[in-house]
Amino acid sequence: MKKAWMWSFIFILLISLTACAPNREGQMGEGSTGNNEGNEPGQQLSVGDSAKPAKLVVWSNDDSNQLKVVEQLAQGYTAETGIEVDVVPVSGSEQVQKLALAAPAGNGPDLFYQPQDRLGDLVIQGLAEPVELSGEESGQYSDAALQAVQYDGATYGFPISIETYAAYYNKSLLEQIPDSLEEISNISGSLTNVSEDRYAFLMVPDFYYAIPFIVNYGGYIFGESGGKYNASDLGLNNDGAVQGMTSFGQLVKDASIPATMTIDVMDTLFLEGKVGMVINGLWAMKTYEDKLGDQLGTAQIPAVNGKPAPSFVGVKSWFISSYSKHQDWAKDLALYLTNASNATVFYEQTGEIPAHPDAQQAIANELYAGFVAQIESGVSMPNIPEMSAVWEMDSAIDFIVKGDDPKAVLDETAEQISAQIAASGQ
Repeated sequence: MKKAWMWSFIFILLISLTACAPNREGQMGEGSTGNNEGNEPGQQLSVGDSAKPAKLVVWSNDDSNQLKVVEQLAQGYTAETGIEVDVVPVSGSEQVQKLALAAPAGNGPDLFYQPQDRLGDLVIQGLAEPVELSGEESGQYSDAALQAVQYDGATYGFPISIETYAAYYNKSLLEQIPDSLEEISNISGSLTNVSEDRYAFLMVPDFYYAIPFIVNYGGYIFGESGGKYNASDLGLNNDGAVQGMTSFGQLVKDASIPATMTIDVMDTLFLEGKVGMVINGLWAMKTYEDKLGDQLGTAQIPAVNGKPAPSFVGVKSWFISSYSKHQDWAKDLALYLTNASNATVFYEQTGEIPAHPDAQQAIANELYAGFVAQIESGVSMPNIPEMSAVWEMDSAIDFIVKGDDPKAVLDETAEQISAQIAASGQ
């Protein structure tokens, strides 16, 4: 009799727990209103056996645009699940430090927001929880975005937006951009007049923008195998890197790009209509569009060494706190915030390119087309702490564009980077 009563109780309890889970089909949380119309049956995603919490805490960046949209989407999640979502504004640059203090004491978030280049620090400090994504769940993100939130072969984040740089051009000066950067000299003659500060093409000569020349000639930053970086394997002074930087130095010379060119000077000249094409990030679009209007165009970066030019991509993501007591539901919320519909809402209010491929294709503003296309050739910036030493390459490029021997400069720089990494004990 006692056994029969016990099994009846367990059966009732299981039914009760199942009823607590969100009954979403297809893409989890499709839309911010909880409307599931049009979803295919048999695709329900659950949160396992975790009891439903009364509240989830989210640390959002304190940027006003982002905070507003996160609060809006959180309300949609609450309406759908009944779970209160407390959105707390915390400066992005201070989140990791505050998380390290607050989370172990039980005062941290369930979900927090960071760029992928902080992932190495988060993992080393034990602050971010690795996640398992099904094929359907990982399909919410572009390959470049997913690669960016992997560390030592494990996946940690739920990408919400992705950024890179691409080519902007002035249609009144250039009907179309050249097929390759090496062909810049073909258009330089008719548009470039250094004495009048007029140029066919400008870019800032630093490592961030020069990476296409390193990668496409056979160089690399760190060796990689099985999703893990090997910081002791530097490819910044191999034969390919030397060839690439030699080609880059020649480009700067052919296009008459001043070796001391800065973003501010480049922007000023482009806005004054004195430059045919520049390479810059999405962050410059509004300023460029406001000034140039219909004369502004965007495109993928022209090819380098006969191949699509890769660019660094940066990814902003939601991460689950290792100290969260509701990790299954934090994952549920993260998937909801980053589904196609909500990623589109995020883009519409922040202007950031969504990491969801479907949301990318739904962008109506044609100026985004060049960036969306460029993302296809994007490479994730290494997210291991040793990457901080690699920015010594900026100094190397300064010497190369001023005429120093690329091999000698790169050999010395690689030695300095290796020494910094060894001294840091990482």
